[in-house]
Order: sequence, then C-alpha cells, then structure tokens
Amino acid sequence: MMQHSAQPLPSVLSVQDAIFPVHPFSGLFALGREQNWRLREMFPAFSVDESGQPSATARINYMQARESLLLARHIGGADLGILSGSRKSLAALGEMGQGMLALPSLGKALAFGLEYQLIAGSMLQLELEIGAQQSRLVSHALFDDRELQDFLDLDHLATALNAARHLPCQHLQPERVELRGNLYGSRSAAEAFFACPVIYGADVSQIVFASTMLDVALAHQTTPDPQNALVVTLSRHTCDQELASIGVLGKQSLVRLLVTMQCECRSVAEMASALGISPRSLHRLLAREGASYFHIAESVRMERAKRFLLAGHSNERVAEQLDYADARSFRRAFKRWTSLTPSAYCLARQT
Repeated sequence: MMQHSAQPLPSVLSVQDAIFPVHPFSGLFALGREQNWRLREMFPAFSVDESGQPSATARINYMQARESLLLARHIGGADLGILSGSRKSLAALGEMGQGMLALPSLGKALAFGLEYQLIAGSMLQLELEIGAQQSRLVSHALFDDRELQDFLDLDHLATALNAARHLPCQHLQPERVELRGNLYGSRSAAEAFFACPVIYGADVSQIVFASTMLDVALAHQTTPDPQNALVVTLSRHTCDQELASIGVLGKQSLVRLLVTMQCECRSVAEMASALGISPRSLHRLLAREGASYFHIAESVRMERAKRFLLAGHSNERVAEQLDYADARSFRRAFKRWTSLTPSAYCLARQT
C-alpha cells in the first residue's frame, strides 16, 4: 500500500482518517507487556508510556496501524490473531457494550455491535448474514490490503466471538469457522479457541452457526424491562454522536463502496460516471488508498465465479454471467487468480 495525495469523496473512509482507537490493539498490548515487546517502538502513534500503556484517547489512521500490526505479526507469528482477539473484552467497549447488554437476545446484541463496530476500531467490516438454518458472521475488507487481510480476518472474528461469549447467555457455539488464509497457523490452536472445526483456504472468512442461536435470550431479559429500552436508546444516541465526532457517521470505505456498486460489472469510466467524478479522479483516489480497481473488481468476480462453479454451472455459463469473452478467457483468469483450473478447484472443494 502506498500513500498519494488526492481528495477523497466526502462519504468515503480513507486510509488517512485517524479513526482507530486503542481498543483493537488491546490484545496486542497485553501480549507485548507479558513478552517484553518494545511497545513504544512498535506503536509510536499511540504515545506508549514506560509501563507499556498506550494513550486512551489517541486515534490513528490505517496506514499507521498497519505498520505496527505487520511488525507485531512478524514477532507474534501466524496465531497472533487468535491470541489478540481472545484478550479483548466487552467491558472495554463502553456505551456500545452497555447497549448490547440491554438488548433481549444474542442476535439483537450482535446486530447492535456490528452497527457500531467502527467505534470499537474495526479495521474490516463484519456482516451478519441470517439464513433459515444457518447464519454467518462474514469478514469483508475495508481497504485493499492483501498483506494484512488474513491477520485481520482471524483477529476480528476471534474478537467478535469472544465478545459474544461475554454476554450473559448461552455461548454462541459455531458449527465451523472458515478462513481464507493463515495456512501457517496452528489448526489445533484455532479449533481449541473456536471450539469447532476450522477450514483453511475458504472463499471468505466467516463463522458459521445455527440460526436458532440468534434467538437465545440474555439472562436478565426474561421479562420486558422499560429501563433496558431506555438504555438502548441512550446508548444508540451516544454511539451516533461518537461516530459523528470522528467523522465516520454513515461512511464506508472506497473498497466497500465499489463492491456495493458492483464494480465487477462496470468499467472504470462507468463507475466514475456513477460516482459523479472523472475516471482520472477515480484513479487518483484509488492510488491514494493503495488500491487497484482491477484487483477489487477481479476479487469480487472470482468470488462469484467460485459460487457459480460449486453450484454446477459450466465454464461457458460462468464466462457468460461474468462478462468474459469466452470460456477460455475465464479459465485463464481463474487460474491466474487461484493457481487452479476451474475443474481442479471444484475437485479440491469436494474432497
């Protein structure tokens, strides 16, 4: 990722926005104090004191954060995401945590936390996808950062599960966890923490669990309590004010905006027109964020291609649906992206 100068769209989060508080790094600081890491050198943007305590009020931008996280991952190894995520507490979330605790069910508490995840310093976007039998907590990138994405996926999914386990109710029990990367991590360590099978090399990183878990009542919510409704209202108001104060209320990152607007189906010129800017301005914005339009669009296209293939669609049909010139062009693109032919990918997923 590289830094360039360009004016961002008003509604878009930038890698230069100082929006990340100390909370998402609290697990790393705890580990660092235990293992005598040089925290002041590793996290210079947090004004760490001599005892290894960071400034509670500091907020840093993504570019500052990623340099510290890359260094921490180098020192801590492939399982650092689990070690870090497992040490973050619900109590440290302040008003956001209070709002979650006052809601009647696990599902509503999770939804509230996800709505305000930027307050907790989420460096990616977790989304709750609810199905009839199974539901999923899915990780989506906020920024185009392939080097750090695997660590962030593992850290944030572990954090979310750990927060859910601190709610006063039956623990959220995953059926399985799927991870895109982290192939060098310890499967036994991951399965011990998540308490379920962990699959590596998945198309997306996610926690899969029974949808019935969302209806589990919080222990203190056996009968409706008007006081809890008031707590939720006040918490929501406070959280909205905090998001507004750091300038992120209603914003999303450029990567998420392009994905939402189906960049895989549009050229740069078409996307720029939809955004009301010139293609040159869009290229400058992407360069400033260290992002590639081709990479973002092709990533989404490949995720769709994998779903189509696993659903039994032919190469010819997938090529047609994803606007490739022909099946041969699609096969070449798929192998370039995944290092597998479409048939080899399907075979690998079936074994």
